[in-house]
Amino acid sequence: MSSAADLSTLPPPAVVEPLGFDAVLASIKADLTARLPEIAPVLALESEPLVKLLEVAAWRETVLRARVNDASRAVMLPWATGADLDNLAARYDIVRLPGEDDDRLRRRVLIGYHALSAAGSAASWRLRALSVSTDIRQVDVWADRPGRVKVCLLARVSDDARDVTAQDAAVGRSLFGAHPDASRCWRAARAGDPIVAQVAAALLAEDVRPLSVDVDVTVAQALPVAVSARLIHPPGMDAAQLVAQARQRLETLAGRSAYRVDLTRAAMVAALMGDGIRDVIMTSPAEDVAAGPGELPVITAIDLTTEARHD
Repeated sequence: MSSAADLSTLPPPAVVEPLGFDAVLASIKADLTARLPEIAPVLALESEPLVKLLEVAAWRETVLRARVNDASRAVMLPWATGADLDNLAARYDIVRLPGEDDDRLRRRVLIGYHALSAAGSAASWRLRALSVSTDIRQVDVWADRPGRVKVCLLARVSDDARDVTAQDAAVGRSLFGAHPDASRCWRAARAGDPIVAQVAAALLAEDVRPLSVDVDVTVAQALPVAVSARLIHPPGMDAAQLVAQARQRLETLAGRSAYRVDLTRAAMVAALMGDGIRDVIMTSPAEDVAAGPGELPVITAIDLTTEARHD
């Protein structure tokens, strides 16, 4: 997996200061009073023209400080957005793809220095694959034997809903969400899809692939998981609401599905537990779902029932 830093764990930058109009106004008044003590009674009167003038000055200083904060964030990768992020990406010859949001572009910029040379490290292969299309959601990279690199794509493909099996549709909904067109659905890419060929062409380019290295571009192996559980709660609770809330928490967990990340029963039980639920009795899956290279567990079905019990 990538060794890139987790930007979400970084503390807020110290250069960005908290802002408050009242604090700035009080500071200006204190400064003026220190220079001219006899003016203190005048500053206590809200209707005084001088007070209004100080309020204007305090507001303009607050706006200026906000501008300094914004300028500071604009040159820091975790906080830059929009055109500022585009300019940071340009340092690594990375251009925003059509429809690419800030979070995805930021992920590519974070590993952008790997693009300064030909592909070689896992992160560099990952970056070049992600740069082909925003429909490529995750990339796993490993060497299955000396001299050969496996690049495994989790990519979404839009297809006519009538041509997609129920299982493929369920996997697509879990991984990519609902398609904006009700007559179509997302599914995970298959080996013969054009997007796989596009990535292969990009990775096999002469200025990308190191000599004497074979590249095998494959697609992700989804491990469908059907979850069945009984939620135990005290009498008098709204069972339908408990089920809806537990389902939402489990769907949030499902949305974090990633390569080589096992889906454990403990994680599913923890997701199902919540306010009003005393216990979770899980009947499926019977054991943890382990994920190896190129594999990721996908929750495709959720069946929740409830049982009221006295404590």
